[in-house]
Amino acid sequence: MATKPRLFTASKKGENYELRAGLNSQYADQRKDSIKRVIANMTVGKDVSGLFPDVLKNMQSDDLEQKKLVYLYLMNYAKSHPDLVILAVNTFVKDTEDPNPLIRALSIRTMGCLRAEKILDYVCDPLRKCLQDDNPYVRKTAAIGVAKLYDLKPSLALENGFVGQLKEMVADSNPMVVANAVTALTEIHESAIANDPAEGVFILDSAVIQKLLVALGECTEWGRIALLGAIAKYRATDAKDAEQICERVVPQFQHANASVVLAAIKVILRSFLFCFLFLVNE
Repeated sequence: MATKPRLFTASKKGENYELRAGLNSQYADQRKDSIKRVIANMTVGKDVSGLFPDVLKNMQSDDLEQKKLVYLYLMNYAKSHPDLVILAVNTFVKDTEDPNPLIRALSIRTMGCLRAEKILDYVCDPLRKCLQDDNPYVRKTAAIGVAKLYDLKPSLALENGFVGQLKEMVADSNPMVVANAVTALTEIHESAIANDPAEGVFILDSAVIQKLLVALGECTEWGRIALLGAIAKYRATDAKDAEQICERVVPQFQHANASVVLAAIKVILRSFLFCFLFLVNE
């Protein structure tokens, strides 16, 4: 019976030569196996950056698992070998236009995780397209990419209008896109006010809150936590406003996830406080 190749084996002389040969094999299964061995060596701390061109050749594949492995390799060496990552830019851009939405999303997510300043200018056009993608999975992934870009170079995210696009995505028809847009905007807002309290970018008003409340019931548990966290920061305009928020949030007490329940409790307590203050001041 055939046995699976061992990935985590002791390093030996000429191993990189064998890996290089495998990465350039005419057989797809051998190339994929060699990529797995490269990742295994990388995981245990061995420097396999010398195989970069050979690994990069295998990036152009319809095999999603193989593409993920290559992307993992690129993310590992992006910061220490930025000059090498430049070689992958064209393939990344091509992948953001792939017919498969999973590949488009994976590509834009990986570009955001590379954290190499030399490729930032190449990220903008693909990111803009992915923010407007027809597929909600791609859009929600791109939303987080804006936060990552802002973290690296705020001016680039602002100049390209990405923060403005995120604000528009709060009204997206897909609740998970809304949740990720709110997550990204919250992160950007906190970063902005940390540098300058007057530079907040995510201003919560009644119209925005209504959009978040609409999306709340249809999100995943982590999406609900993000939305409830944003709603908790909103200051109700009057007692009726606070009461309406309570009515929409109370059903979250029945959620199986304790974090969702705690986030909902925080919203309710703040809303009760505002109700009390409004009544006292009447």
